[in-house]
Amino acid sequence: MRAIRTFGLRRLIVLGCMVGLVATFCGTATASNYLLDPNFSGTDGTAGEGYTAVYKTINSAMAGMPAGSSATNPNVLYIEPGTYNTAATTGVSLSNSRNNIALVGLTGNPNDVVITSTLDAAYNPGAGAIGTTGSSTLQLKGNNVSAENITFANSTDTPYIVNTGHQAVSPTGNYSTGQSQTATSQGVALLLQGDQQAFQNCNFLGYQDTLYTKGGRAYFNNCTVSGDIDFIFANGTDVFNHSTINLDGDHSGGDITAASTDKRTSNGIVFLNSTVTANSVHGNMVIDSQNAANINGPAAGSMYLGRPWGWTQAGGDASTVFINTILPSAIKGVGWLAWDSTETNASNGKNGGNPGEDSRYAEYNSTSDGTNPVSVSTRVSWSHQLTAGQAAAYTVANIFSPEGTGVGQYPWYGKGYPAGDASNPGTGVADPNDPNYSWPAFWGDRNSNNETPNDNVLNNPAGYTNPTWVPSAVSWDPDAQLALVPEPGSAVLLGLGGFMCWRVRRRKQSSAR
Repeated sequence: MRAIRTFGLRRLIVLGCMVGLVATFCGTATASNYLLDPNFSGTDGTAGEGYTAVYKTINSAMAGMPAGSSATNPNVLYIEPGTYNTAATTGVSLSNSRNNIALVGLTGNPNDVVITSTLDAAYNPGAGAIGTTGSSTLQLKGNNVSAENITFANSTDTPYIVNTGHQAVSPTGNYSTGQSQTATSQGVALLLQGDQQAFQNCNFLGYQDTLYTKGGRAYFNNCTVSGDIDFIFANGTDVFNHSTINLDGDHSGGDITAASTDKRTSNGIVFLNSTVTANSVHGNMVIDSQNAANINGPAAGSMYLGRPWGWTQAGGDASTVFINTILPSAIKGVGWLAWDSTETNASNGKNGGNPGEDSRYAEYNSTSDGTNPVSVSTRVSWSHQLTAGQAAAYTVANIFSPEGTGVGQYPWYGKGYPAGDASNPGTGVADPNDPNYSWPAFWGDRNSNNETPNDNVLNNPAGYTNPTWVPSAVSWDPDAQLALVPEPGSAVLLGLGGFMCWRVRRRKQSSAR
């Protein structure tokens, strides 16, 4: 648990009662602190208010703030309340590759700081549709990145597009113009493509493909993610701890996850002690300003826990696990969904029609209210119910650890164990030169679709051809990383003769792990 701490004062107000004067001084921000303030009276990107630089737009802030000096000394961007549209003037996704940075909403309430856009994958500015990646409101590609007290959204009002004949949204949010599209499309709120990225007290709002975790390790504590189709997806190793996952429900038959985990990566998307809700976003001014969303939310038995996007990719072995999670009645009894009919066709030449060979799906202690178990009797046969002992091994520390050095030793990350043969599953030993393996053994026989030359599993995923990130040589403690980020704070010094009273905003305690 993080200790209660205070932040170096942003504004120090001295009340001089003896002379009837009030003097206002700027805070004691250090050289690594920056501010995003649209109302800044100075020139954009220049020093002011006690900060190294003050920016007026999210785009200039992300372009101007340099990387921090190290993982333990990140540069911090404090953000004043407001809604920041990353594509309002550029029409393109905002990408940032800085290492060792932190983004912090100043009020502590994520609803007060909204970073959004109205990009969607079908939007065509004249040179072709921008696609899923191009639809991202923000792309964070650096290592050791943190964020607190912020809402990341994609404000393309998908239900409105559907109701008005599939009209694509322009980057400025003008629904009366834009290229025609024949179906709903992806709208990414945040794309992550780095390692050791930690989020606390943040919201992620959208419909299809809200949160795109494209490799690396990411941690979400006390966060909310809302969507309706594949809205947490890709090949990252992600832990959602004490978080809320909301099903918008505007696409019946949608699903929470679409993992594409490589079989050489031990864990994909993991939910710990979290809650899945099924609440309509009708009237939400960030993502449903046209009041077009289904007012009732998803119907009972209409949504899934996930489907294996990894089925479509070489070496894909989608990994998603729910542990101690509260599930709504909107989740279908079968729980999980195959990607398409080809995946379940025995003649497909890949998994013999068994989705269990290219997906690692499991639950432990799924309940309807934190106490009463959800019936799992009709779950698909290729999903798993973990034992208490198996579930206990899924800790934040274990999941985010680097590779182990011996058989049966944690850490897990990137270290798999072969299933053994069909008559004696789980009897194999770890062999980093064997591409047909996946941790842990209870997943059963695996699909062997790890084609050369990418079948070297050592130092995963740096052993890939063209790796997108480089793993740390040490374990990662995301809570420790978040603890390095100062909370926004203020102080008032009341001078009443010789009596002084300090009032300090304190950091709230984080959820227990």
